[in-house]
Amino acid sequence: MTEQELLKRIEESAARVEVPKSISPRAVKGRIEAIQRFKEEPKQKSGKGEPHVKKWGRKPAGLVAAVAAAALAIGAYAAMQKDDSGNLQQTAKTEQAAEEAIQNTETKQNAGDLYVIAGEYKVVYDAVEKPNQSSELKYSASWQDVIMAEAEATTGSIETAPVGGLSEAVNAAEDMADASNNKESYSKTNLQTEGVDESDIVKTDGKYIYTVDDSRVVITDVQNREMRQIGEITLSMEDASDSIVEMYVDGNMLNLIVQRENSNLEKSAAADEEALADVYYMNTETVTEVKTYDIRDRQAPKENGSVVQDGYYKTSRKIGDILYLFTQEEIELSSVERAKAEAAAEEGGWIPTVNGKAVMADCIYVPEKGKQGLVISSINVKSPKDVVDCVMILNNYVEIYVSTEAFYLYGQEGSFLGGTTQIAKFSMKNGVINAAGATSVKGMVTDSFAIHEKEGNLRLLTTDRSGSEAENRLYLFDEKLKLEGKLEGIAKGEEIYAARYLGNIVYFVTYRNTDPLFAVDLTDTKNPKILSELKITGFSEYLHFWGEDKLLGIGYETDPDNGERKGIKLAMFDISNPAELHTLGSLVIENIDYCPALYQYKYVLAEPRENLIGFAGETYRGRTNKNYFLFAWEDGAFQERMTANMNEDGAIEECRGLYIGRRFYLVNPNSGITSFDREDGYKRIQKLAFD
Repeated sequence: MTEQELLKRIEESAARVEVPKSISPRAVKGRIEAIQRFKEEPKQKSGKGEPHVKKWGRKPAGLVAAVAAAALAIGAYAAMQKDDSGNLQQTAKTEQAAEEAIQNTETKQNAGDLYVIAGEYKVVYDAVEKPNQSSELKYSASWQDVIMAEAEATTGSIETAPVGGLSEAVNAAEDMADASNNKESYSKTNLQTEGVDESDIVKTDGKYIYTVDDSRVVITDVQNREMRQIGEITLSMEDASDSIVEMYVDGNMLNLIVQRENSNLEKSAAADEEALADVYYMNTETVTEVKTYDIRDRQAPKENGSVVQDGYYKTSRKIGDILYLFTQEEIELSSVERAKAEAAAEEGGWIPTVNGKAVMADCIYVPEKGKQGLVISSINVKSPKDVVDCVMILNNYVEIYVSTEAFYLYGQEGSFLGGTTQIAKFSMKNGVINAAGATSVKGMVTDSFAIHEKEGNLRLLTTDRSGSEAENRLYLFDEKLKLEGKLEGIAKGEEIYAARYLGNIVYFVTYRNTDPLFAVDLTDTKNPKILSELKITGFSEYLHFWGEDKLLGIGYETDPDNGERKGIKLAMFDISNPAELHTLGSLVIENIDYCPALYQYKYVLAEPRENLIGFAGETYRGRTNKNYFLFAWEDGAFQERMTANMNEDGAIEECRGLYIGRRFYLVNPNSGITSFDREDGYKRIQKLAFD
């Protein structure tokens, strides 16, 4: 195999792999840089006169896996980049009725010229069979050198982080005022969009903590000072590959996202007719299932129904009673003849299925090219065996942003360093999915919460690296994705690292060796204006509104001369007057080399209503040391509330910090739950290990 063929294989494989956020290119780069800094430091003598030796434990294998996953991600980017009256009530109770519910939805519309309805399975077949255009990246070095060079150049990971809005800031301010009178307030999952729930491995309803532990969910009663493990949901052992990915908890209902590998032996259709024996091969397919449970009796949860969908789990969202499931499935044509494509599709032979039924041809969107089927189904959890609607969108690789009324698919076309970002909008009112428009912009979305919808109108920030120096742009679209206004040439030579939207103001951070925080007025959509620019050392990877007049930034402190990272930095910005931004205070934690919360927003606790800022960090100095840090903003400064050692608690990416009333909890599936008393200096109360 030649080097070019190997590189092509890597890129094709990347399009089939969903890379965890914690090992995205930016996260891997941060970890590699931290380890490299440790290696470059002179070895220190220990008290016994012996040099400290780095004790990696399981780290090398994890790091190699992370780099490999990041390589796949880079290949992919290179290839392109409670009965409420307002909710739909699903009445289909039988398999036939469920199928009719799918078929009788409104006629699907094209998403401009980007994604068009296939109408026939042969059209899908032709789109999949069409060879992808070669990447514009030019490879002259070995493939390892190219991967590492691109990883070094990567400053953005397509991952979600909380998106701000005026309602969010107002709610935060109201919660801060009410917190002192509400001792039973409790943590919620950190969301990208207010009003759009997201799944996670740890949830609480204020009385119980639910923890995903591989193939089971552990239910812990925390209503009293002493925690008790009172129940669990365990998957059937019929298939050992079953694992719970994440879950939702809403009142007395719990939804599990389960993924499994189905393997079987199949006879090869290409076997030689004169062969002495039949030729078989192992065929493995990934499916994702949404299981719904009644948990009114926490000691004995009862399954109410499930929906099974082809493909590996990509993401999901829940709005009211409607759960939207996104899975990715590669379309294989190796054993399908074009003349038999329709019959084979209807049998579920090559078209992905939902509840055993192939997605219909008039619910499939095809682009100019693409081999990945993004399957989206909507499920009313009040009728958990049935599907409201389902579509498949053929693509190469896309990321997803979900608002309360629509979801947007976006991905890069062309060179990893330049090219355009293609965007398609799909409405999803009451679970019915339909295209609403498409457009394209210059550059790349380097932080997914730089994309945001307000009142049906899309706002978008991109970074374009195609020229001699990077250039940043802001685009404003109407509800049909018609361009209304734009702002170009922002902070040339720098790249966007973080953004938040508040009403008609967008705040975003760019970085080279210093961190400019910009405020841009979007009131006049045809003529957005930069109001101010604040420069400080370091840069923020995560932004969170702190009431109506402050903005929290979490990122890295750096040397302004050479960009060397010095530690994790907390900064509080005064945004009471967007035209005059200034810093209220900052804190640098020098003993953290790696902080996964900067790369996946679900890992960080940022609760202005309770004045809590929490995240886990890891240091590689002397030996690997892991801690959970908890801070508050008080009297114009960041105050440490607690530092808890986590060396025995497994991967810090799985740790969640949460509060319920006067108690604080650290939850990790590997080690259980530790409780602390918030009103007694965060004194440790109990450590509960799961049975």
